[in-house]
Amino acid sequence: MNDTTPLHQRYLPWMIALAALFVLRVLAQAVQWAGPVPFLPPFDTWQGSGLPYPALLASQVLIIALLARALLVVRSQSIRPASWKHRACFVLGGAYFAAMAFRLMAGLTFLSDAEWFAEGLPAFFHLVLAAFVLLFGHYVYSAGRDAGGAA
Repeated sequence: MNDTTPLHQRYLPWMIALAALFVLRVLAQAVQWAGPVPFLPPFDTWQGSGLPYPALLASQVLIIALLARALLVVRSQSIRPASWKHRACFVLGGAYFAAMAFRLMAGLTFLSDAEWFAEGLPAFFHLVLAAFVLLFGHYVYSAGRDAGGAA
């Protein structure tokens, strides 16, 4: 894509891909809970917390709704520029990404004997969500800059 491509069209495909990865993760765990299939990792491999599965599933559905809302905002280009929005995404997304990257690396190395760290699949999908938040923050920043708003 070139510089004349509208801003939302530069971000939307990547954001859709990240959201789709998370939706596939939620569906895969639900399949393994309802009726395990051999070609997917076992249910417990997807479970990265002590949260009971029904509560986890409810929170994942809420997250999917928030991802869909963000995608609609980008698609409709209806973001109102405000410096706090992109800063919040950068701070929260950055901290989230760093924590989950540490979790993943620690689980692969010196904390491989600790169950929460050793489960790499949940950590990977937390990185997917963190990347979505960071990308959305960059979109908000870029949209505000292009609109001449506060950056």
